[in-house]
Amino acid sequence: MGFRTVAIARGQEKEPLARKLGADHYIDGTDGDVAKQLQALGGAKVVLATVTDAGTMSATIDGLGRRGELVIVGVAGEPLKVGGRQLLNGDRKIYAHSSGAALDTRDTLRFAARTGVRAWTEVVPLEDTATALEKMTSGKARFRMVLTTSR
Repeated sequence: MGFRTVAIARGQEKEPLARKLGADHYIDGTDGDVAKQLQALGGAKVVLATVTDAGTMSATIDGLGRRGELVIVGVAGEPLKVGGRQLLNGDRKIYAHSSGAALDTRDTLRFAARTGVRAWTEVVPLEDTATALEKMTSGKARFRMVLTTSR
């Protein structure tokens, strides 16, 4: 489609997986100003924010290019920090999208069937539920956590 994909995550250990999944560039959010790094790449057309941290989302706004869009699909507990001038300088937009609508689910399943995309999961025995929950709430879960009653 002609897009260059930039993955943004915290820590260098996530870069190999991001590149394996198709990222052309990787930005370590703990190493410098994310917005400046996005601007150095030409500015982002779209930032798809899957994180649950408002500060992390807010840090990308100045990295949007002209008419760039921040699309929020992660749920943050606190408000975003954004000023009107940040949006006006470059005609930027912020959208939020709640997943779960039947049409979105249908389209996602069709895409997965057509392309062979499958969910990556971390399977945990039911007796280790507390460990799985701690990984999820601390942000250390890498993929979907799945509890099972059998190994």
